Order: sequence, then structure tokens, then C-alpha cells
Amino acid sequence: MKRLNGQSFLLIVLVAFSLFLTSCGPSSTGESQTSGGGTSGNKVAFVYKEKAADYNASHLHELGRQYVAAQLPDVETSFVEEVTVEQAEQKLRDLATAGNKLIFAADPEFSDAVLKVAPDFPDTFFEVAQGSETATNVATYDGRMYQMFYVAGGYTGELTTSGIVGIIAPEPTVEVIRNINAIALSTLLVRTNENVSIHVKWTGSWNDPEAERQAALDLIDEGADVLVQHVYSPEVQKVAEEKGVAAFGYGFDMREFAPTQNMTSIVWNWGWYYLQRVNAMLDGSWKGEAYLGEAALVNFGEGIIDLAPYTYDQIPQIIEAPPMKWRSRFVETDRDVFEGPFNAQNGEEVLKRRVAFDDEYIYNQMNWFVEGVVGDAPGEPPPPAS
Repeated sequence: MKRLNGQSFLLIVLVAFSLFLTSCGPSSTGESQTSGGGTSGNKVAFVYKEKAADYNASHLHELGRQYVAAQLPDVETSFVEEVTVEQAEQKLRDLATAGNKLIFAADPEFSDAVLKVAPDFPDTFFEVAQGSETATNVATYDGRMYQMFYVAGGYTGELTTSGIVGIIAPEPTVEVIRNINAIALSTLLVRTNENVSIHVKWTGSWNDPEAERQAALDLIDEGADVLVQHVYSPEVQKVAEEKGVAAFGYGFDMREFAPTQNMTSIVWNWGWYYLQRVNAMLDGSWKGEAYLGEAALVNFGEGIIDLAPYTYDQIPQIIEAPPMKWRSRFVETDRDVFEGPFNAQNGEEVLKRRVAFDDEYIYNQMNWFVEGVVGDAPGEPPPPAS
């Protein structure tokens, strides 16, 4: 998978700053437009499944749109929010007819609608977040987020003194489980032969502050002194600040909610990607391709997945070496996170040394936990490695 050129640290700063930006809020029609000379050649639209002002996946994409608007004031951007799967086809047609040259459908459930609409608008470019199929004028984009969880595990493993890292997660999907497995593998790797474990609490929702607060408190009661959230609300960070435990946010930079206890956040840099693609539209280099971004060599704004800025007061410089080495491995070699040897939760070895799971397995079948995770997962691991 080819790598796009990186942008500066400014991205993360702007994303954090724009969290509560209201000047670009939705109008009564559900669309929001920035300033700029929107001609037929430089109008870009975004389609969101949820209300973008709430803490959800659409909110993260909206931060990305705002970043593009700030960086390219001559490009007119708009968004449509709370679009159902049934409404998606008509919304896409309306946006294409209105002269939008590039349309980002920011949810994988919009894939079918995009593939149906795209042939009728061959001069319009479409992109689907975490989509499954490309075409001449259809691209997809995603990132290997589990790699960034693995990088974060290098820090959680060093920061815990109790030996218990707590994870607050929404539901046991393959996506969530592979990310938990990734952080568990690296946490235990830096604490080899020590009694360290990853405790998981399910909340049943991506945004339920009350359930997240209770899960965080329960984990602290169990002895967790590091909390990692895999949900969108910042409630976990607030609990960490109140109780004085280290915390890692998810989705966007959550430092403002735990100024002293937030170590960093595992973030989606959608704005970084959107800027590359809008520029490609403008200079004529846009292609319908599948992009699956990896962890970047450099922190802060250099890739579609990243860690939010941190200082050495939060994460001591002395513990940076293993995570930075892993970044280099992901970028410069074919090696990835789920490479043996390691064991399943039941203690049986499922991968031998230098044997790895392929993408199909990682993205569709990993519904079980690795060794060291305390919690329930719905699936069964593969047979023991022979």
C-alpha cells in the first residue's frame, strides 16, 4: 500500500482546537459550508451517518473537514449529517448534481449507495471510509489502527505499577478485539515474565458516559492504574483526572478533559488524509484506489493514525525507544503486529515465531482474546500451532 506525504504537527493542534468549534455548525438543512470560492472544480462534500456535534465517528470526520477548510480556504466544503443508509443514495446524487467534485462518504454502510451512484457521475470522485470496493471514480480509505494501539502498549506497559491496565470498550466486535489484542501484546512484551494483565469492561455503546464512568471506576477498584478508552465520550478521562490514574484517550486529542492525567490519545487523523486527497483532486492526480494507512515513523500529524501530542512529563523519554522501533518495523519492513510467537487467552500458542495472520483473518475473524486479557470475547481462537 503506498504512503501519502505527511503534514506537520499543526494537524493535531488544529484538531484539538476545533473540538468545540461552532462557527461551522450545521444549518437547518443539515449542511454546513465554509468560506471560499466554491466553483464546480473545488467543491467538496462530506456525508455523515450521525450528528457530527456529538461524540461519535462522524465527529472525528467533521474535525477532519474543518482542518481541510482551514488549510484550503479557496475550497468550499459542506456536510450532510444524520443520513441513513436508505437516504444515502439520494443525498449522494444531490451533492453530485450540486457540483461537488469530491464526495467523502464517511461510513462503510454507505458503500453500496456510492457504488450505485458513482457510474452516473463519472466526473465526480467518491471516497468511502472503511469501504470495501473501489472503481474508476471510487476510492476507499482506512488505517491499521491496531498498529497504533500496539505502539501505545509500549507506554501502558511501562507506566503501570500495579500490573493492571484497564480498557473501557463499547462492544466485542472484530475491530475492537483486534485493537485490544494489539495493546495487550505490546504491554506484556515490555513487561515480559511479570504479572501484568489487561482488564476489559464492555459498555455496550460507543458513547454512554454513565456506563463509561462506571466501567472506569470498576477497573480502578480492581487495581488498574492505567486506563485506555476505546469509546468516544471523554468521560473516562474525567474519571482518571478525578482519581489520579494515567489515561489514554481515543479518537481525538482528549487532553483538555484530563490535563494532568491524560498521557496521550490514540487518534484518527482524518484531516491529514482529506487534505492529501483534496489536493490530489485539485492537481489532477486523484485515483480510485484503496488506502490502508500504517503507523508513521514520526509522531504528531504524519499519518492517518497517530498518537496525540504529549510531553515528557506525561510519557518519559526513556520509555520511547521500543514504540519508535515498532514504528520503524511497520514502515520499513513487511512485519506487522500479529506475528508469532504468542498465545491465546487460554494459554495455547496459536502462532509460531515469524508466522503471521493475514489481513483477511485480522479484519474478519479475530474475535477472541490473546493471553493476558481478562474479559469475555465471543469467539474461539484457532487450533494450537503445530
